[in-house]
Amino acid sequence: MSKIDSLSVRTKILLVMFFALLIRLFPLSFLFSDGRVTFVSYDSYYHMRSILYTTQHFPGHLLSDSYINYPLGFDISWPPLYDVLASMLALIVGMGNPSNSTIELVAALFPVALGTLSLIPLYFAASNLFGRRVGFYSIVVLAVMPIHLMVSMFGATDHHVAEILLSTTAFSLFIFSLKEGTSSDFCRKLTKSELITCVRSRSVFYAIGAGITLALSVLTWTGSPIFIGLFALYVPVQLALDLKVKRTSVYLLLSSCVMYLAALVFIIPFVLIMVREGYELSAAFVSWFHVLYVLAMFGFVLICWVVANLIGNKGQWWHYPLAILILIAVGITGLRSLMPTFFSNISAGIGYLLGLDETLSTINEALPLFWDQYGSFTLQSVWGGFGLFFLSALVSLLIILRKGEPSKNPTIAFFVIWSIIVFVLAFSQRRFMYLLSINVAVMSGYLMGQLHSWMMPKTVKEHGGKHKKVNANSSNMPLVLILGMLLLPGTLISVAAVSNPSVMPSDWQASLDWLKENTPVTSYYSDPLQTPEYGVLSWWDFGNWIIYRSQRPVVTNNFQPSVQEVAIFFLSQNETNASSILDRRNVKYILTDISMVKGKFFSIAKLAGEDYDSFFDEETVNKGSSTVTTKVENDKFKNSMLVKLHIYDGSGSGHYRLLYESNTTVTKDPEVKYVKVFEYVRGVTVTGKAEPGETVYGATSLISNEGREFDYYNSAVADDNGTYSLVLAYSTQGNNSSTYAVVPYTIIGDKSRSSKEIDVSESAVQAGQVLELDIV
Repeated sequence: MSKIDSLSVRTKILLVMFFALLIRLFPLSFLFSDGRVTFVSYDSYYHMRSILYTTQHFPGHLLSDSYINYPLGFDISWPPLYDVLASMLALIVGMGNPSNSTIELVAALFPVALGTLSLIPLYFAASNLFGRRVGFYSIVVLAVMPIHLMVSMFGATDHHVAEILLSTTAFSLFIFSLKEGTSSDFCRKLTKSELITCVRSRSVFYAIGAGITLALSVLTWTGSPIFIGLFALYVPVQLALDLKVKRTSVYLLLSSCVMYLAALVFIIPFVLIMVREGYELSAAFVSWFHVLYVLAMFGFVLICWVVANLIGNKGQWWHYPLAILILIAVGITGLRSLMPTFFSNISAGIGYLLGLDETLSTINEALPLFWDQYGSFTLQSVWGGFGLFFLSALVSLLIILRKGEPSKNPTIAFFVIWSIIVFVLAFSQRRFMYLLSINVAVMSGYLMGQLHSWMMPKTVKEHGGKHKKVNANSSNMPLVLILGMLLLPGTLISVAAVSNPSVMPSDWQASLDWLKENTPVTSYYSDPLQTPEYGVLSWWDFGNWIIYRSQRPVVTNNFQPSVQEVAIFFLSQNETNASSILDRRNVKYILTDISMVKGKFFSIAKLAGEDYDSFFDEETVNKGSSTVTTKVENDKFKNSMLVKLHIYDGSGSGHYRLLYESNTTVTKDPEVKYVKVFEYVRGVTVTGKAEPGETVYGATSLISNEGREFDYYNSAVADDNGTYSLVLAYSTQGNNSSTYAVVPYTIIGDKSRSSKEIDVSESAVQAGQVLELDIV
C-alpha cells in the first residue's frame, strides 16, 4: 500500500485544501509590491472602493456614488455583505485603524480564503451523493479547476467566489436534509407525536441552515433569486418522480418549506434596515421584492405538494406534470395582472440572467458559452475554464441518467436539476461558468470514481472462515495515468492563469497615476454624496480603474450607465456633436487605448447604434493565382472621434489635445502608443481674411511626454466674404504640459499658398480667446 493510500481521509482533504490554498496564493509573489496590490480584472477595483469606504465608515457602506455616471451619480445595487466582511477583517487585522496597504492586502487575500473553504461543502455534497471517494476526487478537481481558480486567486477581490461558497453550502445542506428525511420513517404520517419528532430532526436542522445561507446569498449577490428559485423548480420534478414510484413526499415538503421559512425569517430584518426609497420592490436592490419572492416560492411548493397528493389519490402520476404546467400558466397570468411591478422584476431578472439584454451582447463575459461576439462557434471559453473536466462532466451526466439514479434517489435528482439550471445559465452567459464549476467538479469526481472502481476492482476471498476485501489489481499505475490525463490540462491552464492573471496593464497603471498626480484634484472622493468639479470620459471597461487608481469621477464604468452616450461620442463624425456631449457631462479629460480602436470597436459601434461594417471597405488583393478579400478602414472610421484622438492625436479637431501617452508603442506607421490622455479645452480661435471659399490650415509640431514628435493640424473654410475662423487646441507658449509645441503655428491657405506664423498662449487656449490674423 502506498503512503498516500495509508493516509486518513481527513489528512487527504487537508492536503488538497493546502494545495488549493498555495496555488491561489501564488500571484501574491508579483501582485503585491511596495505595499500596493495590483488587483485582478475590473470589478475588483470597485469592490476595493467600496471596501475602503466601508472600513472608514464601518458598518456603513456605499449606497450611491457621485463618481459614477458623472455628474448625475449612481445608486449602487451590489448587496454589501462581501465588502462589509472584507472591511471587518481589515479592521481586525489593522487593530481598528488599518492602513490602505493593510486593507488592500486583506481584501486581496479574502477570495483565496473563500475559494479554499468552498472545497468543504463540495466534499460533503459529493460524498453524500456518490460516496467519499467521489467527494475526494471532486475537491481535487476543484482545487485545480481554472474557472474556479480565476475567481478565487489572490487579488480577485470580487463577490463571485462568495456566490460559489454560499450556493454550494445551501445546496449541500438541502441535500443533507433530503437524505435525512428519506432515510427516516418519522415523517411518513403527520401525527402530533411524529410532527414533534420531525421538528426536532436533523432534516429540519439542515433545512434551516440552507435557508439562512440562502438569505446570506441575497445580501451578497443580486442574482441570488436564481438560487432560491432553483429549489422551487426541483420540487415538482421530485414530486412527479415520487408519484411514479409511489413514494411518500412528506420529507420533500418538510425540507423545502422549512428552508424557505428560515430564509424568510432571516432576511426580513435586513430588508427593514436596507430597503431604499424608490426601490421598495426592486430585484436589483435588497428590498421587499425578495420577501415576496421567497413567499411566492414557499406558496408554490405548498400548492405543488397539495396537487401531488390529490393526483396521487385519484389519478395517474403523469397527470401531475400537466397539472403543474397549467398551474404555472395560471400563476404567471395572475401575477402579471395583480402584481405587475413584481412580475416585471422577475421577468427582467430572468431575461438578464439568460443574456437577453441587448447591452450584454457587447460584454465578452456575458456572451453565450459557445459563441463569440461575431456569432461564430467557439470552444475557447469552455477549454479555458474547464480543460477536460467539462467533457468528463458530460460523460458522467449521461452515465447517471442512463443508470436512472435520479428516479431512485431524491438527492441525485436534486443534483441533476441543479446542474441543468446552472448549465443553462452558463450556456446563456459564459460569466456563470464559475457557478458551474461545482457541478463539473462533482461529475468529474464521479467519473474518476467510476474509473477507480472499474480499474481497481475489489474481490472477496475466503480466509480463515472470514471474508476479506483485497485488491485484484496490485498496480495503481494505469489508474494514476488516466486520472493524471484528466487533471493535467486543467492544471496547466490554472498554472498559466495564476502566472499571468488578467490585471491592469502597466501602461494603464502609469497613465492613471499620471492622471491622479497631474490633473486638478476632485472633491468628495471619500464621501461621494456631492457632485465633484469635473468628469473623465473613457470606455466603460476602464471606469473602475479610473475611479480607484486616479480617484476621478467617470461618465461610465463597469455598471454601464450612459454607455450608449459614450459610444456615440467616440464614433461621432462631427466635433460639434461630440463636444456637446462633453459639455453636457462637464467632462475635462478623455482616456483612450488601442483596444478601443481594435478589439472593442465592434462593441462601441453596436452600442452607438452603428453598423460595424459601415466603417470598413472591402479590398481585393491578388495573391499568386488566387484573390483574397479583406476589410480596410474607410473615411468613416478615420473621421470618428476615437480614431482622430488615439491615432491622430486630435488632428482635425479644435478642442482636444494630447497631454500624456504611455510608454508602449503598439504600431510604428504611424507611431501609436498604448494609452493616451486628452484634455478637452475651449481652444483658441484664429480668425481673419483669406480668399473666399479657401481652406485655411493651422499646423504645428509637438513632442509628447515620451519624446515622440508629431504634427497637429486643423482646418476651416473661409466664407463668401473671405473670413475664416480656425479653432486650435494646442498652445505654443506658456504650456507646462509634458506634451508641448516646438514651433509656432503656421497658418496657410490652400489656394493663395500665402502663410503666416502665430504663437498661441496657454491662457488663450484655456479661455477660448479670439486672435486675428489675415493671410491675404
